[in-house]
Amino acid sequence: MSDDRPAQPEQRFSIGYHLNSWDLGGLELEPGLRFLAGEGFGWFEALARDGFSNDFARRFMRAGEVDPPELRSDLDFLARVALFSRVQDELGLRLSSLYCNAELVNPRSWPGERDTLHAIARLLAGFGAPILVIGGGPPARDGLEHSADEVERFCRALGEIGAIASQLGVAAVYHPHLDCFVETREQLDRVMDRLDTSRCGLCIDPAHLVTCGADPVAIIHDYGSVVRYVHLKDTTNPPGARGPARFAAFCELGAGVVNLRGMAAELLDRGYDGLAIIELDVSAKSAEESTRESIAFVRDELGLELRPAGADG
Repeated sequence: MSDDRPAQPEQRFSIGYHLNSWDLGGLELEPGLRFLAGEGFGWFEALARDGFSNDFARRFMRAGEVDPPELRSDLDFLARVALFSRVQDELGLRLSSLYCNAELVNPRSWPGERDTLHAIARLLAGFGAPILVIGGGPPARDGLEHSADEVERFCRALGEIGAIASQLGVAAVYHPHLDCFVETREQLDRVMDRLDTSRCGLCIDPAHLVTCGADPVAIIHDYGSVVRYVHLKDTTNPPGARGPARFAAFCELGAGVVNLRGMAAELLDRGYDGLAIIELDVSAKSAEESTRESIAFVRDELGLELRPAGADG
């Protein structure tokens, strides 16, 4: 019996994996990186875990009870960088990006944040990594939206670091995220009206968007020309979830409610040729088991390959 279904457009993007399940789960990173290489990935993303990123997460992200400040030294950061360099040299597993948080609108902290992001962009350029992912900006609270001045400062900061990164051959993207400046579709539209997208594009993470009531497929359709990086992430999105429960709802691809099929179809139809990174925070299973379940969904249900012939890496 012949298959009369129309052929799927050519896949022009490679698929990588985020280190979060090992990193946030307190697991050793090197075994995780070697596992990812063995599963056929060519790219990985990681948290930067710089001081500003850690401080922002501790102060603004309602992911659970707040621990005492965690003080990391330059030795911790440099050992992390050395590990990423070693696996890139030995395994051919390439760093796609580092995820950074910054407050972005605070004039007292911005000079230090800018310098940190500049240094991280320089580091990424040394790796040949294509993307700097920026999250953060304080969230709107108590039903009060950000002022026009705050939006202007936020967009100006993203444009400034985007220009710096571009000079180094790295593309900066902003990641709408729970407990950050952009959570809802309305907030995204407001920022996009003012953001210089020639300097800073978008990273689309569907699980965060769905949790906040937005449609990631529609966002990719409407803003596809500036979507330069994608996270593939799912959530069960239980009704009425608040605080830590929203983060705990993240799950393996296909186990939640995100329209990943629609998202994949939109990316394929648009000829998206960036990177797509599978992501899960702390896994309720082993990190390896969750990874394999998401790989199976990507291959068997979405019809995608980790390293298609027509894509870089």
